[in-house]
Amino acid sequence: MNLTHFSKTAAGVMIALASLCIAPSAEAQTKGEKAFGPRIGYVSRNESALGGLAFQYSFSKHVRIAPSVDIIFRHRDKDGLAVNADVHFPFAFAAGRAAFYPLSGFNFTSWGLHNNNAESGKDVTTHSTSAGLNAGAGIEFRCTPSLKLGLEARYTLMRHYPTAAVAASIAFVF
Repeated sequence: MNLTHFSKTAAGVMIALASLCIAPSAEAQTKGEKAFGPRIGYVSRNESALGGLAFQYSFSKHVRIAPSVDIIFRHRDKDGLAVNADVHFPFAFAAGRAAFYPLSGFNFTSWGLHNNNAESGKDVTTHSTSAGLNAGAGIEFRCTPSLKLGLEARYTLMRHYPTAAVAASIAFVF
């Protein structure tokens, strides 16, 4: 699956789900609001899927922290574990039922590099760890006051393994 096909599919799913998010009682985020939920997506480095968990805590109407942990599934003899510490700057629209946000933050990724030994036929794995900077943007839709859907794109700039990722998420607000 290439990035273009995945992006179109994810966008179509998000638009379909967003059309269900017409609850008039949904409200914009407030100070102290927390959200937690799973995320799935695509990583460009090894052209693979990712799965993870994300948490959000709003310090104000326009600033929130958003740490996340993602497992990057094995493909092209690479897999990984990514830990992100991002800051979102959301701007609500559509009467508070949707928000666009730029993001920036830090990333730490441990890549598992798998090599098959031709003589023994065994998998020989080495690890490469890298730290980097995240930049990107996202959009989220509030279905109810306690449920929101999101779509996020991020680029991680690091020395050896720069990576782009797109992820869709569902978060439970509390």
